[in-house]
Amino acid sequence: MNVRSSAAMQVMVLAALAWLPAVASAHQAIEFETRAEEVALAESAGPPTMAAGATIYVVGDAGYDVAREGSNGASCLVSRAPNGTFEPTCLDEEGTRTILPVYMERGRLRSAGVSEDEINDRIQEGFDSGEFVAPAKAGVSYMLSDRNKVFNGSKVISYPPHIMVYAPGLTNADIGSDGTNPFMPWVLQEGSPHAYIVVLTGGR
Repeated sequence: MNVRSSAAMQVMVLAALAWLPAVASAHQAIEFETRAEEVALAESAGPPTMAAGATIYVVGDAGYDVAREGSNGASCLVSRAPNGTFEPTCLDEEGTRTILPVYMERGRLRSAGVSEDEINDRIQEGFDSGEFVAPAKAGVSYMLSDRNKVFNGSKVISYPPHIMVYAPGLTNADIGSDGTNPFMPWVLQEGSPHAYIVVLTGGR
């Protein structure tokens, strides 16, 4: 969930969760002692029924490597960025088809030392050229871990377990959200092909 690219509504919602503690400073790296630890955290993002059969990705020398081949079309990984964000994520089959390639490209470019601004430009070029595509139908990106760290516009904070429903083109006005209650559904990246309905959950 890239909240840095969000509009005022997203800032409002995340600001409403400002009581959550700051957890990382700029450019703080997240490292795992073992590959098994990263695999377990990636799996924790999804419901057990999905994660058990998902393909698991871990960070390698040149981007993401497959740690375990799956059988159900889903995929799980731990996304993190140089600013300290840390986001265990499980994607369903539609997300694996459309969103996972973007995660893979970001990982590859970061490993190559490309700046975040240039990475964003290259990803946008990929969407413009048709190399990357938005989800074509509704689906769910799961972020059910209790170790989510997201950027709220000013700092990295803990963010509760939640799901993100693919909703290309949807706006907060479409679902009656005004950003005053972060515990109600709201739309991330509203109005864009990459919009999500964000819904807080009770975890796994």
